[in-house]
Amino acid sequence: MENKKFRPLFDKLFWWTLIPTAIIMIAMTVVSTFAPITLLITIPVDIFAAYFFVSPFFGYAELRERSVYIKFGFLLKKEIPYCKIRKLQKDRKFYSESIVSLKNALDHVNIRYNNYDVATVSVVDMDSFIEELNCRRASL
Repeated sequence: MENKKFRPLFDKLFWWTLIPTAIIMIAMTVVSTFAPITLLITIPVDIFAAYFFVSPFFGYAELRERSVYIKFGFLLKKEIPYCKIRKLQKDRKFYSESIVSLKNALDHVNIRYNNYDVATVSVVDMDSFIEELNCRRASL
């Protein structure tokens, strides 16, 4: 079986959040240049917030030979063996049940594995992702 990579899904809500927040962050940084001491707070906050807005563009879900590999932005990744997956649940909510998730849209798939662990993924072709993942789970 060859590896199959799925790109992240970006909902309108993501863009409606990203653009105003970026404008506010830039405006606050420009205003804080008049009091340079405030830049000590503003610039680290800008970098921290920018990481969370930029990192989803580098995330993806990949179905490998024996596991699903999920990359959450630049730093975080998770590999879940197919044999550990208990349930796939398609969901539509604003929040995610997992702390670390590749979730940029209201529509997402909850991958329940082990006893209580959950990984949340929003991919462009969700139905194909679920179908392919179920096929690979069944073939083991």
